[in-house]
Amino acid sequence: MKIDAQTKWDGEYDVLVLGFGGAGATAARFAADKGCRVLIVDAAPYGHEGGNTRYSAQHVAMAHNKEKITNYYQQLAAPFNVDKPTLNAYLDGFVQMPSYFKEYLGIDPFIWSKDYQPGDHLANKKNLCEYPEYNGSETFDFALVHNQDFDAGLWKILRQEVLSRSSQINVWLKSKAEHLLQDPENDEIVGAVITRNHKHYFIRAKKGVVLATGGFENNAQMQQDYLHVSKLTPLGTLYNQGDGITMAAEVGAKMWHMGNYESLGIVPSYVIAEKDNVRGRQISGWKNVKEGSIIAVADDGTRFMREDAKFRHGHIYQHGDYLLPHAYDNAWLVFDHNQYQKFLQEKEEGRLKYQDFFAKVVKADTVEALATKIKVPGKNLVNTIARFNQFVQKGQDLEFNRAPETMAQFNDNDAFYAVKLAPAVLNTQGGPQHNEFAQVLNNDGKVIRRLYSAGELGGMCTNRYQGGGNLAECLIFGKIAGEKVAQLPSLTTKAASVGTLPNINDLLDGNNENQIVLQKNQYLGSSEAGIGGRILVRVTYEDQTIKNIEVLENHETEGIGAVAIARLPQEMVEQNTTAVDAISGASTTTHALKEAVSSAIKKANE
Repeated sequence: MKIDAQTKWDGEYDVLVLGFGGAGATAARFAADKGCRVLIVDAAPYGHEGGNTRYSAQHVAMAHNKEKITNYYQQLAAPFNVDKPTLNAYLDGFVQMPSYFKEYLGIDPFIWSKDYQPGDHLANKKNLCEYPEYNGSETFDFALVHNQDFDAGLWKILRQEVLSRSSQINVWLKSKAEHLLQDPENDEIVGAVITRNHKHYFIRAKKGVVLATGGFENNAQMQQDYLHVSKLTPLGTLYNQGDGITMAAEVGAKMWHMGNYESLGIVPSYVIAEKDNVRGRQISGWKNVKEGSIIAVADDGTRFMREDAKFRHGHIYQHGDYLLPHAYDNAWLVFDHNQYQKFLQEKEEGRLKYQDFFAKVVKADTVEALATKIKVPGKNLVNTIARFNQFVQKGQDLEFNRAPETMAQFNDNDAFYAVKLAPAVLNTQGGPQHNEFAQVLNNDGKVIRRLYSAGELGGMCTNRYQGGGNLAECLIFGKIAGEKVAQLPSLTTKAASVGTLPNINDLLDGNNENQIVLQKNQYLGSSEAGIGGRILVRVTYEDQTIKNIEVLENHETEGIGAVAIARLPQEMVEQNTTAVDAISGASTTTHALKEAVSSAIKKANE
């Protein structure tokens, strides 16, 4: 989106960082350390920030030998082309990762290969690398914050690094970057349009912009366009909508790795189906979903995978390569009554790994009846189960080579069951291509001035993925992007008009909520719908009566908004309801205040 000489800016920072996951947090702190004033913008609300970094295993890829890890990564990418200078910068970071942890995160890393002890809250891995058959794989390792994973340990440190620089870094949450802004004379990026509380803010970036918005795990249309699947269930954040791809495309960025994504699952690349906008449950080691009289069938009622396969981020061995199983729209786990009893025993013993499992079970007295209920061809499902039973009797799975000891014959004398599966996505890799300096390139391979990117938006994975690699690039290219953008000279073109924004930091304000003292019958409520951002209230509520309302935080405008904040709480107390008349001209503030008070009352009634 082009600006013109009359563009009125709502505010300005030295650096804009779009996205607040591992890459965005890292870019922001390193830009701040170079003396920059930084604004981070993220679509997620407070408590959900962090992107996929928050939900990841917290394993950071590293290596002990540069030559060997280069050989390994070239094989992971084969047969596709690799940008050698960018790969070189990436793998330099692998070898330097232990010193990175010490110098920039303030901790001695837990190095899996030398520090792991039985009893640690970590899997006992035979191989740390995912492709041990590749040359150089033995040099691969993991750096962790401590001897635990899946606890957001790394993310908490990265988040704290941003918080500790709150004098230089502001964070806008529940705010969406819509467009990058370009100077029409030289096409350099000079800012972005941010939507916050239904208002568009033109924010000027005097040095540049870092794109760190992650992938398109929650954008079904992009999944159809780029991955040729209709819909994937996300295992990570629900706020990666592909915004960075849209914005980068608008300014002529070249895309790479758009068809590549990673998965996990309870069986290879599939989880139990969920409602829209609900994260999929990644459950490791759930043996009863892949051992016994249980199979996975696709749209046509036939098996489509080796259910017990050891998979590599969803990829399983198929005809000489490791590929994701096809993403079918109507896939199911089908099992008999004996298997059902195993799940029931898990529940009775408190070991059931998915508490809503039985609520999602479909039951029928015959295979044909079950096929009708799950909308697959009955004849196919009957034949599939009969064929599976024959494989059990022979002791060999002639279709997918499933291990005989994991197979049990279906019992034809009782009921049959099914649970719907959904293809899952851990993260996508596609996005704007960047070089070794984290600079975004255009379709001619030239640098788009003052635009940088890091993390899973245009990730480094060309073909086969090695776990921990995305977290590593968040740290590696986040640092490069933050430092490089900070070194740029400030814009010399004088802006027509630059407004003054209030000093809003949703991360800092949200953290303060945990320090608020609540007495008996007092409850906190908040709303993000105000003109200026979050409104936070403390409500005293007893015997179905609103006793008092205190507005602890608001960023509403002076004048009408301030009048609403001052007057409405007392009216709500006097009338014992939030259904009071709006202050004329302050309907947005009125709505937000009502919403905040109502959320507090809801807590009281829970």
